[in-house]
Amino acid sequence: MRAVTVVPGRAHSLTVRDDIPEPEGDERQALVRVLETGICGTDVDIEAAQFGDAPPGSPYLILGHENLGVVEKAPPGAALGRGDLVVATVRRPCPERCRACVEGQQDMCLSGHYLERGIKGLHGFMSDLYAESPHYLVRVPPSMRPIAVLVEPLSFIEKGIEQALRFQQRLVYEPGHALVLGAGPIGLLAGLVLTLRGLRVTLASRGTPDRPGARLAEDAGMRYVSTDATPVDRIPALVGPIDLVFESTGAASMVMPAITVLGLNGLCILGSVTAGEKKTQVDVAAFNQSMVLGNRVVLGTVNAALRHFEAAARDLATAQVRFPGWLERMITRRVPPQDARQAFERGPSDIKSVLRFD
Repeated sequence: MRAVTVVPGRAHSLTVRDDIPEPEGDERQALVRVLETGICGTDVDIEAAQFGDAPPGSPYLILGHENLGVVEKAPPGAALGRGDLVVATVRRPCPERCRACVEGQQDMCLSGHYLERGIKGLHGFMSDLYAESPHYLVRVPPSMRPIAVLVEPLSFIEKGIEQALRFQQRLVYEPGHALVLGAGPIGLLAGLVLTLRGLRVTLASRGTPDRPGARLAEDAGMRYVSTDATPVDRIPALVGPIDLVFESTGAASMVMPAITVLGLNGLCILGSVTAGEKKTQVDVAAFNQSMVLGNRVVLGTVNAALRHFEAAARDLATAQVRFPGWLERMITRRVPPQDARQAFERGPSDIKSVLRFD
């Protein structure tokens, strides 16, 4: 079968192959034919040898964790059937079976020895077929076929926002104003969910307001601010105090501004992994005083549990009705797997690139 592979640890080793054996699976697993896989910064970093691990004994790793497929064969007694559209979750429990993993919260694994499809120790979904336990498959309705590949990238956003809003129940008022940093797929999806939750959203990024991401933000009711014209620390003077920040730029240089721009009692969600090395100088005394006296909170979000995938599917369905065509516009490029290398190179007008296996 076809698959997009890399050799972990070897930069720019991406290869499109057609000689990969089809998965055999077992009687407890479903066989899923891949329709689409999204390309994200994690895939790009693995291809650049920043991280990533092949399965034991395999010289290569099949990439891909953002996915949409159709069940080709279901095991006896499964709630899924042939022809069902499904999205697979990404992380699998650690071999130590820590308490979090036993309870189905492998996204909060305590040992750190979890496995992840297409990232760490397990092959991913950039292939014609994969086998998986139905326990890790989320069914989506046919109406979501054009945009369901966005369920996985939205899932960890759902987790972060769920935790943030739960934590902010400490307040006697509802958080009202959110700032999202970054106009890529994660920033736009975070802004979308915060809008659906009733917050007023400002989305800030580099670039002019005529950029595709800026136009999408405004079409969903967000306010767009160019950080080229208004640095992050000046945004509150323009739009008012910030109750919640979602940082999605992937730039290490934005981490401290994302935290220090918070208003009193504010909370910052760090939602991007920053590979490489970036050093800065921080006045730790002033930073600590600001955090303590301002009751400010910082949390990170990575991966997601099954309920967050289900929440992502619900919110995407809601957004399809509230903002018709908006999600479809996020997916700016669909290419066949043989053009994967081209798709890994982001163009100036790209937001989300997707590989089509159907």
